[in-house]
Amino acid sequence: MTEPITNESQDTYFENRDPTEIGMCVILASAYLGLAKYCWEPLRAADNWKLWVNVEGFFITIALVALMVGLRPYLSPSSLQISSRGIKYRGPYWLWRKTVNWEQVVQIYVSSELLIVLYKPKLNSQRQWPMLIASVYLAQKENIPETINRYCPVTPTIMTNPAIYSRIAMGCLFLILVLWILELLMA
Repeated sequence: MTEPITNESQDTYFENRDPTEIGMCVILASAYLGLAKYCWEPLRAADNWKLWVNVEGFFITIALVALMVGLRPYLSPSSLQISSRGIKYRGPYWLWRKTVNWEQVVQIYVSSELLIVLYKPKLNSQRQWPMLIASVYLAQKENIPETINRYCPVTPTIMTNPAIYSRIAMGCLFLILVLWILELLMA
């Protein structure tokens, strides 16, 4: 007796690689390295080694971070695979890929910029875990809700993308959080 043939098709979404993004990051890194070079001698002449280390360290660290942000899509691009078995997602800032089978999914919320998958790590578990998938990085992100509808056995909840006011509010909250953490570090 032969087993029934399962549908092995899948839709895969990869991150865009924009050469202008890496170019702008290289320009930003060059500007900060130029500032580091410009401030090198006056800071050394001031004989304040603590100030010299702080200022030069800041400029060099920002230059390295800019280069890492520009190179990240080439070194570890994010990807999303949706198939008849489940979802496989590799985020932009982690190295491993997370897999969730459709049997584990309790509820799924979908927009073209964000997917929220509530799933059970073990089938007999009562605990539910969220998996946030930021599809902002992915090419053809507007096709993701249609793909989820096609493969997902659970009826997804379709969400709209956040309004510009919500984005500005979240950006301000993030900036306040960063400034608060920096204030704590300076104390």
